[in-house]
Amino acid sequence: SGQFGNEIFMNLQRQDRLTSNRIKAVFYDNRWTSSNHNGTIPAAAQISSGTDAERYLFSSAQVFNGSFFKIRQMQLGYTVPQNITRKFFVQNLRAYVSLDDFFTISSYPGIDPEISAGTGSSQGLDMGGYPVTKKVSVGFNVTF
Repeated sequence: SGQFGNEIFMNLQRQDRLTSNRIKAVFYDNRWTSSNHNGTIPAAAQISSGTDAERYLFSSAQVFNGSFFKIRQMQLGYTVPQNITRKFFVQNLRAYVSLDDFFTISSYPGIDPEISAGTGSSQGLDMGGYPVTKKVSVGFNVTF
């Protein structure tokens, strides 16, 4: 599943939220400095005052491409041949590994582009909610 063409206003650089190292890397590692002339984020000295910082943090510089593609469920399994399972009085034996919501393809630098796909006024606004949980399941199906 996925979405294409949507934009997300990343409102994670707030005083009431602790941001992840991934978010900090977007804003700090990619900032312009004398040794990083290719940086796309203004240098800290350029937005050091309260007014300049507010202008930057509430500008279109915080709008990112929110398109994504997710593989919701993937399962890899193996069924043991019956000529082997019959020796152990088992009719059928299958082992599997299941990955749920494990892979997301997106250029969005936030934690999860899907968390902003809420309803009402929350659409397109990333307030730092919990991302969709990734799950790994391992199991066996045995028929006697």
